[in-house]
Amino acid sequence: MPLRLTPLEALLSRFNILPTPLFDTPLAPGIAKMLVTACELGLFDSLSQRRQSAEELAESLHCHPQGIKLLLNLLVSAGYLRERRGLYANSRMSQRWLTSDSPVSIAPYVVHSPDIVNIWEHIDEVIHTNSQAMRMPYEEDASSPEMKAMLARHYAGLASLATALGSEIIRHIRLPQDSTRLLDVGGSHAAYSALFCRKYPDLQATILDIKPGLEAGERTAKHMHLEERMHFVCGDIVKDDFSTLFAEPFDVALYFHIAHLLQPDLNQAILRKVVQTLRPGGMLVFVDQVTDQTHGSRLASLMVQFMALTMTTCGGTCYPFATVKAWLEEAGMHQVRSYRLLTPGASLITAVKQ
Repeated sequence: MPLRLTPLEALLSRFNILPTPLFDTPLAPGIAKMLVTACELGLFDSLSQRRQSAEELAESLHCHPQGIKLLLNLLVSAGYLRERRGLYANSRMSQRWLTSDSPVSIAPYVVHSPDIVNIWEHIDEVIHTNSQAMRMPYEEDASSPEMKAMLARHYAGLASLATALGSEIIRHIRLPQDSTRLLDVGGSHAAYSALFCRKYPDLQATILDIKPGLEAGERTAKHMHLEERMHFVCGDIVKDDFSTLFAEPFDVALYFHIAHLLQPDLNQAILRKVVQTLRPGGMLVFVDQVTDQTHGSRLASLMVQFMALTMTTCGGTCYPFATVKAWLEEAGMHQVRSYRLLTPGASLITAVKQ
C-alpha cells in the first residue's frame, strides 16, 4: 500500500489525532503520480537484476541525477524501493508486481491509470445530475493518434490485470465435460481466454469484439503461443445478431467486465444473445464488480463503489447480485451461483443453460 504507517501513527490515526484526510490528499495522489512516472521510465525494470546508484540510473534512464534521486527517495519512503549505502533496489512488492519479467506484472495497468483518473474530472456533474457526462472510449474515433495511444494503454493495462489476477477465477471454474468451444464476449485482450486454453488443452476460444480490442487480443495469442487455438471475430456485441456470426453452439461463454459498461436493458439483451449461442447444459461465466458481494471487505467495497461512480460518468454502473441473477434466469439460465474471491472488488457468477 502506498502509505506505510508505523504502529504509533496507525494508532494516532485511529483515534482521530492525526489529520487523516491529508493522507488521501495530497499524499496518495502524489505517490500515485510518482509510481506512474517510475513505470513509464522503466525504473523497476532497470533495478530488476541488480542494485544501482542514482547516478547509474540517471544515465541509463536519461534523467538528471538530482531529479532521479528525489524520485528514488520518495519511492523508498513509499515502500517500492530499498536503499543501502547509496544503492537502490526493488522491494519484493515491486519485483513481483511492477517488473516486465514477472508473469504477474501490473505495470501496464499502472501506466493506464491516469486515463481512469481523467474520467473523475466529470464527477461533479454526475453527482449533481446523476447522468452520463462523457462517452466510453470505445465509442470515440479510434483513428486519431491520441485515441490509438489511449486504447493501446487501456487494453495493455486490462490484459496485465487479467493475467495477474485471472488464475484465481480459472481455479474456481470446472467447465462442462468434453468442452471444446469457448466464446469470449467483448473479450478484447483475450487474456482470460488464454488462461482457459492453457488449463484445458482441447479448448478453442473465439473472441468477439471491436477491431482495436482484437488487435490487443492477437498480441496476447502470439505472446502465449496460442494463435492456432484462439480465433477473433470483429463485431459489435450490442448491435450484431450472434446467430449470424456463429453457426455452431458453444460449450461455455465468458461475460467478463462488460456489465458495468452498460445500462440494464442492454445487459439483458446481450445476455439473451449470449445464451442463445450456448448448447443445452452449456455454462455462462460472469465476472464483474457486484455491489453487494464485498463480503465485509473495506478494500473490496471501496473498489466497487469507485467503479460504480466512475462508470456512471460514462453511462454504465455496477449492479447487485439479485439483478444479475434475474438477467441470467430471464435469458434461460439456472443454477446461478456466486463465488467469493480473494481478489478485492471482483465477483464470479456461474450459470447453466436449461
